[in-house]
Amino acid sequence: MNKFFATLLGLSILANMILGFMYVGQKTIMTQAEDQNIETKKQMGQLKSKVNAKDKELNTFQRNATYYEIEHSEEVKSFVDETFRGLFNYDNKNYASRFDQVKGRLAESVISKLKASGEMGSMEIEFKNEVKSLHVYLSAVEKDQAKALVKMETQYSVGGSAFPRKNQLYEVTIALDGEKRLVDKLELMGSFEPFEEN
Repeated sequence: MNKFFATLLGLSILANMILGFMYVGQKTIMTQAEDQNIETKKQMGQLKSKVNAKDKELNTFQRNATYYEIEHSEEVKSFVDETFRGLFNYDNKNYASRFDQVKGRLAESVISKLKASGEMGSMEIEFKNEVKSLHVYLSAVEKDQAKALVKMETQYSVGGSAFPRKNQLYEVTIALDGEKRLVDKLELMGSFEPFEEN
């Protein structure tokens, strides 16, 4: 019977040792799995950071591409050029009606200010304003808004007598809505005489 208990005790010790080894092995496997899980989460966090950085780079690139497109757009330059020529090429016959010509191109507030700055009645004296040259320089503000600096040279004449040519700078804000463009701000920055050094 002692042999039986000794065998049973030996088997019990052996079973406990096997269970102990299994427990230690399982604990090691779980620790390794937890470490691997932590490492995987860390790598995912790094990947998310890289993805966010790449998204920011892509957004910056797309915004810069849009700005570049606006700043080099011949369509927007042509829109500003045609609008200015419609406004500033006038004589006593079309002085008042020129605003109808550019009505869809200018915000109502801009038209109101321009109308308020000049006499709208009929003139008996013959006068004429002619745009001699016009240069448009664009700068994008937002993807749907641009600013233009417009350098314009005009010649004004009264009764057939021409005044010296006049150079003016305007700052213009253009709202872009797909194919529809609208000048929502037009501000005269000043007049100047070009200086040439010989």
